[in-house]
Amino acid sequence: MGRVFTRRLGAAVLGAMVCLTVASCGSREPAAEPGPTTAEEKRARGETILKQVSEKLAAAQALSVSTTEQNERVRRNGERVKLNLARQVAMRRPDRLYFKATGDRDLEVYYDGKKVTLVSHKEKVFGEFPARPTLDETVDMISERYDVPLPLGKLLTANPQGKLVGDGATGGWVRREEVDGVTCNVLSWQQPNADWSIWVPASGDPLPKKFQVTSKARRGQPVSTIVFKDWNLAAQVTDDTFAKRVPNDYEGIPVIQRESAVLEEQKPGQGKPSGQTPAATPTPATKK
Repeated sequence: MGRVFTRRLGAAVLGAMVCLTVASCGSREPAAEPGPTTAEEKRARGETILKQVSEKLAAAQALSVSTTEQNERVRRNGERVKLNLARQVAMRRPDRLYFKATGDRDLEVYYDGKKVTLVSHKEKVFGEFPARPTLDETVDMISERYDVPLPLGKLLTANPQGKLVGDGATGGWVRREEVDGVTCNVLSWQQPNADWSIWVPASGDPLPKKFQVTSKARRGQPVSTIVFKDWNLAAQVTDDTFAKRVPNDYEGIPVIQRESAVLEEQKPGQGKPSGQTPAATPTPATKK
């Protein structure tokens, strides 16, 4: 399989791990309700609600959730393309994750505390790369090495609030708005590389209904949103849930790292190998 196809597939598969957007989420603003008015009050209210979300999700040792997503991509010519996905997610702390995405992509991803396995059913190929011992560490590694933002992954870490609100972030509570008939508090933060908003029910469990990210550091500042349903914070998952399944006739291909990550890992004074494409550490493609 050619290098160009391999690079594009690696980007497509990893890109599918990014939290994406739906074209229409059924949102509308309800009648105006009293809320904080000053910037300080809005930030304090936003931080309080986000802390509730963070603590609720972090307390779950295993969970599952369904999503409807759309990812906006901007091509070199400026054309904007939207990919629509439906996703089923299962997670168990500290080192298990599985999801299946269908729609414009047909993908499965398995994380077992040692490796991440990416399976693309439309192309009938799969790839593997070494992972870190915990989901939290692996989310950071994928973002750093492969230049793939993972907002959904950040929500599943042990400290979602800490992962989402970086140094220098500004924002807080914005307004109330309905999503699929549920009145939600809308929280928004602005950061150097990304702006994001989260919709949290105003009553009941503080589990996100919608999440939206604008990637300001990427070409064309694409927008991604994810709409959640069927949160289950006591999901009955077993080792079999996370056991990778790769059909015997699928071809194993390498997953490409971002070039800067490869160069950072080289020893001082060691130059980039001439004529080689930066790639993940070769991993034998074992099938199950």
